[in-house]
Amino acid sequence: MKRFILIPIFLFFLLPLRAQDKAITFTVNGLKVILRPTEKETVSMRMFYRGGVMNYPPGQAGIENLTLNSAATGGTKKYSASDYKELNDEFGIEIKGSSTTDYGTIGMDCILKYLDKAWDFFAQAIANPTFEQSEFQAAKERTIARIYHQNADPESRVDKLSMNALFQDDPYSTDPVGTEQTVANFSVQQVKDYYYQKLLNKNRMFLVVAGKITKEALEKKILSVLGTLPAAPYTAPVYEQKLLEGEKLFTEQRDLATNYMSCVLNAPAMNNPDFLPFMLGIDALSSNLFYELRTKQSLSYSPGANIRLQQIPYMSMYVSTTQPKKAYQAMIKVYKSIRSGNYSQAFLDGLKKDHKRKYYRHQESSEAIVADLGLAEIFGDYKIEENKIASINKVTLEDMSKALNAYLKGAIWIYLGDEQLGKATFQE
Repeated sequence: MKRFILIPIFLFFLLPLRAQDKAITFTVNGLKVILRPTEKETVSMRMFYRGGVMNYPPGQAGIENLTLNSAATGGTKKYSASDYKELNDEFGIEIKGSSTTDYGTIGMDCILKYLDKAWDFFAQAIANPTFEQSEFQAAKERTIARIYHQNADPESRVDKLSMNALFQDDPYSTDPVGTEQTVANFSVQQVKDYYYQKLLNKNRMFLVVAGKITKEALEKKILSVLGTLPAAPYTAPVYEQKLLEGEKLFTEQRDLATNYMSCVLNAPAMNNPDFLPFMLGIDALSSNLFYELRTKQSLSYSPGANIRLQQIPYMSMYVSTTQPKKAYQAMIKVYKSIRSGNYSQAFLDGLKKDHKRKYYRHQESSEAIVADLGLAEIFGDYKIEENKIASINKVTLEDMSKALNAYLKGAIWIYLGDEQLGKATFQE
């Protein structure tokens, strides 16, 4: 009996602690800051730069990714590139930079006792990077090697084909990593100019921090190095989502042991009220695809469905298989079942429970907290992430059905593998 009495008492004391874990936001000399105080002995921080591939023309594909990579590793006015390597070797503090379709970052993770040292290196990489030639060349070589790998990797290739098919002749289809040719042609001066003339602008930047640090202490650190960041007018890109209509097929010949198929469909943006009901619906689709294609029919090792989170999102259901015709038929069967609402309240409750479990496990990492808050801020408001569980709890079967039927219209099929077999797969 005592066990049941103590549980409510424990929760009573836990609630105020959980309330303190909510993220707060403030500005320091015009720089927006999002802070999630934690009791963890690790600190994570990321400076976000808005815009991504919309910041440059397709002919400069990869310039932002290379710039931020080089800024994070190529030395500063205060510290040389070799100092950064020693910092990593001695204290396990790695400062790194990259850019994706919608944003770029320079980030740092450290244990709490090394925060003062790590902060100065991190802040200097943001405020005063020097782009040393040797480290710039090393960054180029790493990036070109990554491009080779992505082109060779079937799953990465399918993702790239999906973006090209969805956003034909649109700057949004630009690969943020770039191409071998564009990356090889960039000079140190080009990336230096790009950083100082384009990215280093506090009106397009914001900082996200998670760790055992107070607002006052963080403000003091920011003012010490980042208090005089330049400011210039910034207008956010306008993104227009055009819903797919009809069906299209894109195939590419590749000699592979297994064939890769992906069906790309519409999806709502993260800040859309339909997003969480739709997300739960895609979870239902994914779990049913796994059961039907792997467990029941043994057609694939890892089939499923997911949402590509970006300013203009999409969802895909995917499979790798040696029997594309049978896999295609099984995918359509599962898709139609979910689309018709063939799921119960108990199933929805299970989806919610699973999401909560994954969410709280994910939140054990300071790095994950920062990434999730930053992503939500890029796509609308960091509070979307803060209110996620409460919003999921409110989703009804009707909400889920409505969202799925609103967006699951039209489709693009991507097929990579035996092209002749692929074309035969989609013939009636």
